[in-house]
Formats: sequence, structure tokens, C-alpha cells
Amino acid sequence: MTSPAAVAGLLAMLVATVAVGVFARRFAHTTSDFLVAARAVRPAANAAAISGEYLSAASFLGIAGLVMKFGYDVLWYPVGYAAGYLVLLVFIAGPLRRFGAYTIPDFAEGRFSSPRFRRLAVGLVIVVGLFYTLPQMKAAGITVASAAGVPYAAGVVVMAAVVVTIVIAGGMRGVTIVQAVQFAVKVFAITVPVFVLLVHFGTPGRIFAAAGAREVPTLPAPTTVHVAPGVRW
Repeated sequence: MTSPAAVAGLLAMLVATVAVGVFARRFAHTTSDFLVAARAVRPAANAAAISGEYLSAASFLGIAGLVMKFGYDVLWYPVGYAAGYLVLLVFIAGPLRRFGAYTIPDFAEGRFSSPRFRRLAVGLVIVVGLFYTLPQMKAAGITVASAAGVPYAAGVVVMAAVVVTIVIAGGMRGVTIVQAVQFAVKVFAITVPVFVLLVHFGTPGRIFAAAGAREVPTLPAPTTVHVAPGVRW
């Protein structure tokens, strides 16, 4: 069923996202502007962009689905790729900046003077990017299809067109600004249900106190219980 509010929200985000990418185009004049935003992005904006990327479809849909299916043990997954960001910043981003390279293939060729090594690095980046993009596009197609009532393939095509437009128009600065804006939107989307639940159920202390006050059925002595199929325990 199509939700007018969901469609309006998707359209608003689509227009805002494309507008930010087009706006950032005025700052993309050189290779440095396009690939690394001239290394002029402030730490707060960069942190917001990284956080917006962290709260991606993988977190919103993938981790939530894994928790529903397998329980809280899978929460180690987001902890793992959060730690991966630190490894990326310390061991990859830092050396790239000091070396003066824009991309890992640039660094590979410049450091080892090997065009063949550069081609290998490009191939690996493409493979990693493909496996990263597939679940993102899958989530985009599912989200647009369920909210707007359009075919799944149409949702994938629309979202892919938006991403390509942002990258071509604004380069890394446009992508960074968009991710920072999306981080603010995602934090708002997470925060609102929390406050709604607090208003409806009260504070966590009140909820735990009410749960602890309930009488829990107990067995006073060791007992063997036979549960037949179809019996609720």
C-alpha cells in the first residue's frame, strides 16, 4: 500500500540530496576538489559524514533484520565495521594524505613504481565497491518499492541515478555534505520513536519496576515437564 507521507518524504530527500550535490559543484574545479574535497572539510562535517555512512542501509535494514532473526549476538557486526573505520583512518587515510595520493591505486603505483600493481589495486577496489553497492541498492529498491508502490527495479534505477548525479556534480565535497545531512535526518528518525516510547510507556526505570513487580510463575521443586507439540510453554 502506497503511503502519501512516505512518498512525500522520499521526494523531499531526493530533491534535497540532488540540490546539495549540484550546489557543491561550484567548489569542484580541480582534481583535488573532486576527489578529496580539496582536503578542506572540517572535522565536525567529516565526522557527521562518516557517521551518516555508518548508519546506512546495512545498519537500518541489515542489522535490524539480523537481530530479529538471530538475536542480539549479531550486534557484534556493527561493532566490527565501526572498528574498521578506525583501521581505515589510521592505516590507509593517514598514509595516503602524507604521500599526496588521492586514491589507493595512486598510492600503489607511486609507492612501488608499478603500473601493474595499480591495475591490480583498481580491480580490487571495483570488486569491494561492487559487493558494497549491491546490498545498498537492494535496500534502496525495497524501500522505494514498499513506500511508493513502484516496481523494485524502478527504485534501484532512481536511487542509482541520484547517487551518480551527486558524484558527477559535486565530487567528494558533494558526497560529504549529503552524508552529513543524511546523518542529521537519520538521528532524527531514530530519536523520534524513542521519545514516543518514553511518552507511552514512561521512563526505563518505571518499565523495569513494573516488570519486576509482576508475579513470575515458578516451580517450587525439581519437576519434569512434558511439552507436547502445539502446547504453549
